[in-house]
Amino acid sequence: MDVATGTGIVAIAAAHIVGTQGHVIGIDIATELLNQAKQKVATSSLQNIDLLEIDAEEYPLKPEQFDAILCSSAVVLLTDISRSLGDWHRSLKPAGFVAFSCYSATSFLTPAIAQACEMKGLTLPEINKTLGSPERCQQLLTQVGFSAINIQTEQRGSYLSVEQAKNRWDGKTWLHPNEPFSGLTPNQVQRLKADYDRRIESLGTEKGVWDEQTTFFVVARK
Repeated sequence: MDVATGTGIVAIAAAHIVGTQGHVIGIDIATELLNQAKQKVATSSLQNIDLLEIDAEEYPLKPEQFDAILCSSAVVLLTDISRSLGDWHRSLKPAGFVAFSCYSATSFLTPAIAQACEMKGLTLPEINKTLGSPERCQQLLTQVGFSAINIQTEQRGSYLSVEQAKNRWDGKTWLHPNEPFSGLTPNQVQRLKADYDRRIESLGTEKGVWDEQTTFFVVARK
C-alpha cells in the first residue's frame, strides 16, 4: 500500500517492481492528484494497481494484509502518527516492512515561523517535530513494535535570497490538520508576517538565508 500516493509516483514504481506476482493499492484524499495518477495508470500496461480516494486514517486495514506500506513525505500530516504506525505494524505480514520519508524539525525555516508565532502568543503545531530526528524516528518505531530500523539522512538544503525566504511563508498557511491560523484576523496575519520577515532579515548572510531541508529515509520491519 502507498499512503498519500498523490500523482502515483511511488505506487506506479512499486507496481512495476512487484509485477504479476503482486498488487499495489494507492490511497489519497486529494482528488486532483489522484486523477493524475489514474491517468498515468490508464496509459500504462499495469493491471496490478488500484487507486482509491480515501483518508489514510479511515482506510479499513486488516491484520497481516500487506507486505509493505510506503509513504513519501506525508506521514507527518497524519493526525496521530503513533497510532497510524501501530495500525500499519498490525496490518503488515510477518517480516513485512514500512518505508517513509520525513524531515528534520528545523527544516523549511520552521524555527523562524515558530518564533514569530510565539511572540504573538500562538503555539505553532510543528508537523515535523514528532519524527524530526533519527532518534525520534527510532524511538517511535520501536515503541509500536518495529525492528531492524534503518534511517538514512540526506541534506537537501540550499541558500535562498532574503526575499525568497520571506516569500516562503505568508503568515497564515500551515500544513496541519488543526489549521492553526484559520481564526486570525487580517491584521493579526499582517503582524505575524511582519515579525517573520524581520527574523528572516536577521538570518541573512553574504550567501543568503540557509533553508534547511534535512530528509530522513526510514525503513523498518515487523
